[in-house]
Amino acid sequence: MAEYEKHLYMIVFPINALVASQLKPQEFGEHYTIGSTKHYKGKVIFAEVDLKFRDPYFDIDHYLSLTVPHPNGKPKKTKFISSYAVLEHIDLKSLKNLYLVTANGKSLELTPKPYTAINEPGLVRIYQEITPLTNLVASTLDQRSFGKYITSETKSKGAPKICFTQYDFNVAEFIEQNTARSCTPQFRKVILRVCTIIFLS
Repeated sequence: MAEYEKHLYMIVFPINALVASQLKPQEFGEHYTIGSTKHYKGKVIFAEVDLKFRDPYFDIDHYLSLTVPHPNGKPKKTKFISSYAVLEHIDLKSLKNLYLVTANGKSLELTPKPYTAINEPGLVRIYQEITPLTNLVASTLDQRSFGKYITSETKSKGAPKICFTQYDFNVAEFIEQNTARSCTPQFRKVILRVCTIIFLS
């Protein structure tokens, strides 16, 4: 029987789960999106977790022991370890590469890079919280300040750990360029929605 390397994956979107698998990252992304009717149909974000990672919250060794090939010799594709409060119990240092998977199963691998975001003060930034919250947020805080605020300085709007991303969208420039010119009613609604987001922030 063929030998397969075991992997740990943290699914970030559309759910937050820790999964054991004998599939390589690209194979896992393809299987989860288009390879099984049991799973999600659409885009997926997941990260590989160091196989040596352990936390008392997860019974990792037990589920890894069950992650074995099928009787026909095919690899075990998914063995769910946990699907609740996963990010909160993951050591971020154990995360390896991040994978963005298209709806047709193609994966884009993102490797860790030095933090290079421009922290220009006063800009209105649009952040999309991915897990465990899913809010769209407008904020004048830069990326690091927003991350600190949302994970440690507010209990009503945040969580101990949050995965979020920033939209590459200059709100002030967009409004300045579009509010004064003639546009369709539908486009005006878009501008009003943007203005509302800024106001609510």
